[in-house]
Amino acid sequence: MTRASASPQFASLDAAPDVALGAVTIDVAALAAGAEDCERWIRVTPRGAIDTRDDRHFNFEPERLVARFDADGIDVPIDFDHAIPTKAKLGEKADAVGWIKQLQARADGTYALVELLAAGAAALKARTHRFVSPTFTYTKEGLALWLHSVALVAAPALAMPAIASASLTPTKEQPMLKAIAKALGLAETADEAACLAAIGKLSTTDPLKPIAKALGLAGSVDQAACLSAIGTLSTGKVDKLVHDQALANLTAATTQVASLQAQLAERSTSDHKAKVEATIEAALTAKKIVPAQREHYTTLCATAEGLAQVTALLGSTPAGLQSSALDTRPTPEGGVAAPDTLLAKAYALIETAAKSGRTLSLADAVVQANKGEAK
Repeated sequence: MTRASASPQFASLDAAPDVALGAVTIDVAALAAGAEDCERWIRVTPRGAIDTRDDRHFNFEPERLVARFDADGIDVPIDFDHAIPTKAKLGEKADAVGWIKQLQARADGTYALVELLAAGAAALKARTHRFVSPTFTYTKEGLALWLHSVALVAAPALAMPAIASASLTPTKEQPMLKAIAKALGLAETADEAACLAAIGKLSTTDPLKPIAKALGLAGSVDQAACLSAIGTLSTGKVDKLVHDQALANLTAATTQVASLQAQLAERSTSDHKAKVEATIEAALTAKKIVPAQREHYTTLCATAEGLAQVTALLGSTPAGLQSSALDTRPTPEGGVAAPDTLLAKAYALIETAAKSGRTLSLADAVVQANKGEAK
């Protein structure tokens, strides 16, 4: 099968969750000894799980990498020091110094049949570059998905920090993102993810004002507008100390916002309760309702909407309850029955009177229920 060569400009990484370079290096001193041979097999990835110096974890399944390579039908480039994924994206010269023609899955890893160009063969023969290091895409769990390129490097991974990029696009200075991070109380080096997480915790528009200003947004803005604007920014990863500081600041800000929200909720509840109490008391004073109706009307006023409806209803209700003159009546012999029992008997008397065509007031019914005589 005739294979095409992969140009860096056309090697799409749009669907890649992440890209790693410099995470793994393998000594190819044997290749240097035979550098004059154009094609040689070399191991380009290990098999199984590995850990890097910066505590990242990767897992290589050679069969998966070989299957993707065969499906793509494109030769994978070999460069110096990961030039293709780092320099080419900045517009700098990054030529291939060799090509991978085939991949094989073997017991100890992924092997590549490499065709070295003159520059690559010369570097190996001069021993200026003794190791190979793959650039690969991987999932959030660290599983390698496909081989993007392989670099000839001078130092192994254990002798230099492992490098990882969120993408193969240039990392540019983001002064706007720094201003946003500062407005959120984060370190200036906080990345996009930390800023988005902090904004997602805000529930009012006031805290968003300085962030919106930093983003160049005008007028009243909400979370969605700020998140959308920040979503167009891209930054590199920050080191662990900066990340931890950002998380600490975010936690403190979140706690403060939660405390303020709790205070506002408590204050709102207290104010509502006071308004309900004042409304019910005013209705009782004006004799628009009787004490027995207090609990019912209080329940109706449980929400702000309910309070508004009850207020409107009472506003159109005349003060129709008149004095019953009970205060001038003597207490019947035998004392007074329990209020609940007395009220129940009174309502029963009113219902009985209505069935016989008579109208009995509540006051008279109460007197009769307590064995008194209605006048």
